[in-house]
Amino acid sequence: MNKVTLGLVLLVALLGFLLLTTDNGCMASKRPLEVSSVVGSSNTATVEVSASEFHKYEANEFLTEARLELHGKDKELLFKQLTSRRFSIFEQMRVLEISEADIEQNSIEMRKEWSYDKGTRSLTGYVVSQSFAIKSSSRSVAAAVVAALSAEMDVEIDYTSATLKNQDSLKNEAIHAVGKKALEKAENYAASVGGKLGKVIAVRDDDSGSDSYVRRHEVFAMAKGGDDAVLSSVADSVEISASIHLVVELLQ
Repeated sequence: MNKVTLGLVLLVALLGFLLLTTDNGCMASKRPLEVSSVVGSSNTATVEVSASEFHKYEANEFLTEARLELHGKDKELLFKQLTSRRFSIFEQMRVLEISEADIEQNSIEMRKEWSYDKGTRSLTGYVVSQSFAIKSSSRSVAAAVVAALSAEMDVEIDYTSATLKNQDSLKNEAIHAVGKKALEKAENYAASVGGKLGKVIAVRDDDSGSDSYVRRHEVFAMAKGGDDAVLSSVADSVEISASIHLVVELLQ
């Protein structure tokens, strides 16, 4: 190989090396930059307070739950008797000035009764029943309902509950009142350290995971005793309460 040919070969090799180096540089310049970031924990100062609101109101609505139950061997006769007894109950309620609109009737239920002798099952009869929910607007009328139903054979009274007609609005009032109380409490704590409140960070109901609640007094009806005893068996008040846990930003 002469000197001219050798020089050309070296020149081509040099140019190839330069081109390869340039491409690598371009590829490297096109790679995205890898940026790592560290997010530190929040150091926001907060004020945390809890508050409760409790009120007792005179009950203005009463609900008596009762069940009429008849036993017998003839289904058709039982249904006729149930209709007659139900009519009698409605008449007694009408005398107490309780309209049919204030009496909720559930569907009639029927079940079979069986006897067992040495592993053999025999049909002995049927049971038909119907439940009622009777609404009254005063404690004295509710007591009269209990007394009338207690005198009826085959009628079982489950309980009479004292409630409020406007309990939803009273619940809302309790919620707003307890929220205001919690904010005032948080403001006092903030002022005591020379600060003031910022934004509200969290609000949590603090009443065992439930909303503000209405405690409906439920009492079992007394089948025996005088009018005073029956009246005393019906509750006369309802409790409404709300609790809150508040977290607010503290500004210095």
